[in-house]
Amino acid sequence: MAAMDVIIVTNTLHKDELGLLNRLSRETLTKNGVSVRSYGDLTDGWDLTWCHKSIIAREFIEENHGRYTHFIYLENDIRLSFLNFCYFVKYREALRGFGLLPSFIRVEYSTALGGFTSSDVFWPVYVPVQSHVLLGDMVLVNMPNPYNPLFILDLELGVEYVQSPSFDRQASRTVCRWGVAERAAMGLCLENVPAPFQSRYVTPIYQKTDTVPAFAWVWHMPNNYADNPRSALGKVRMDRMFVGAGELGQDGRWSTTDPVAIDVGDRDGGRSATAGRPDQSHHEKPAVADVDAVSVHASAVVENVQAFRDLYYLVTRHDTVMFVNDGSVCHAPFGVAPWNLVIELAAQKGRLLKREKSLGEVRQLSVGRSDSDMGHTDLDCDIENFSDGSIGVRTGDHYLGSDLDGVVRAKNWCRDWERYQLVRADTIEGLALLRRYSWLCHTDRQIYSLAAQPIDFGRELAAESSALAASLAPGAIAFRRKIAFGPVALKLTERRPQIVFEPCNPALGQIIPERLEILDSNTEAQSDFSLFRPLIHFSLGNENSELEKLRHSLDSLSREAGLGATICITSAQSATDLMQLVPEQYRSGALFLDAEMTGALVGILDFHPVVHADAGCTFGTDLKGDLIELLVSPKGELVLGSGLKAYASAQTI
Repeated sequence: MAAMDVIIVTNTLHKDELGLLNRLSRETLTKNGVSVRSYGDLTDGWDLTWCHKSIIAREFIEENHGRYTHFIYLENDIRLSFLNFCYFVKYREALRGFGLLPSFIRVEYSTALGGFTSSDVFWPVYVPVQSHVLLGDMVLVNMPNPYNPLFILDLELGVEYVQSPSFDRQASRTVCRWGVAERAAMGLCLENVPAPFQSRYVTPIYQKTDTVPAFAWVWHMPNNYADNPRSALGKVRMDRMFVGAGELGQDGRWSTTDPVAIDVGDRDGGRSATAGRPDQSHHEKPAVADVDAVSVHASAVVENVQAFRDLYYLVTRHDTVMFVNDGSVCHAPFGVAPWNLVIELAAQKGRLLKREKSLGEVRQLSVGRSDSDMGHTDLDCDIENFSDGSIGVRTGDHYLGSDLDGVVRAKNWCRDWERYQLVRADTIEGLALLRRYSWLCHTDRQIYSLAAQPIDFGRELAAESSALAASLAPGAIAFRRKIAFGPVALKLTERRPQIVFEPCNPALGQIIPERLEILDSNTEAQSDFSLFRPLIHFSLGNENSELEKLRHSLDSLSREAGLGATICITSAQSATDLMQLVPEQYRSGALFLDAEMTGALVGILDFHPVVHADAGCTFGTDLKGDLIELLVSPKGELVLGSGLKAYASAQTI
């Protein structure tokens, strides 16, 4: 940095105080030009936070003849380092093409928690449901609360800023509902925001570790949140603030590397698409007795609940999801909370149910009563319905209320924090399957998997405590209202079933439906989808020549791009030897079966379609297109060539 001029704005007119400021400036900023400017005639003390605007317009833009390259505005309690500035300069260029700007995390040190915390978040952030871009090993993500206590402008940004509503004290009120001082610091945060982002600010996160690099931390020197037990801010440690960055793929896929709380995945223990960590607290706090915290008791397994039919998850005013943890009712963000607590509704009554790990196992919960006090079919909750679609849940004389520390407590009233939006259980179950597997749309014959994208629970006005989007640029909410899946859209809070599955056959080990229908919330039309999880099966004889034939077939298969198939080989040959023949892109998940095995392989019905191939056959140049044609036609089987036959449904192997 060649030179830096520092301007301190103050509203004091006292000579002693001005003298002190000048002396301290000379002592600490010896190599920089420093001036102290006093604005003592302000009608409102908060107007002081806007006094720098004329400096930007006049000295940085109009009268700047090559002296200055950047303007930095800092609130008076923020420490900004040269490393912070270098980060901004570097990522400003990297993000230029996206129309985004690098932002900072305001941090404090918590003695109680033994680590740095964020001053401006109530909850951890689940990255896949926030707008983001990937740059190398870094994810740059929108924060639910995009507020920064500073902004940095280069000359291009400076010109844009002085022409924006955010530059004016009154006009900025049309941009957001922040306070006077917060709007003075928001810079271009909510101006010219590119879709589908909710703000122009993005925060860098290392994809492998879910952590923010230290160069994006700025120190909030008063430390007045972290160690204040009355404040819900400053209680999320920096090393636990982000979740799920590693689930993002470069191709937009929302991968399943991080298991979750609904057992709908493969038999290796994979779970549903929306992550959950029942053993990880989202708030760091010492364990203390809490007499108002809601505790629950579970009954025996409920027999009369049909899986996912008219069962709903409860979403709080904070856009968090209610769940059960060791007998206590809690709530945490989507992607952090396990999906294990649902409510069954019948008119003005309802009951709370806990979903256990075994698929379909449900237990009724009672608040403050033991199992012996409760009938297993009691609708023991009173339900209050509100015009915005939310409900209040009363058990006995109290309502369930969701506080900012993640604990659900008994309340004597039903206000915002005691009202819940409803999300169908079968909608969440469907999103899990749409994320985990590939699906062929019969309408456009394209193959889709659910991509990571911003979501919304239908609130008209975002709460300051929202775990999803506390502040949004004007119009940005439209990009969160519905979840896009190929040509169709879904709404999380739709009360009607939106995803209808073709029944599975658990007796034969099938847990993934072959087909499903989606109700498009835009057009009200039904769209058909088929599971696209091809299995290519070879059955080899014992002759050594069979290996050479297999090599030929697999070589021709390797030229088929984007098929995403699983190779299955039935043979008496060594699995190690066979693996050497399998092309690299097909080695992960390859199956090797003993030739003497009889009957169907457990889980084979979860592949769709299945191709039976003779060793030595040659695959055509458009195998994927042929399989798509098979799935959308009523034939059920298709001859693909000599020694090649495909079936829409799995056959006995």
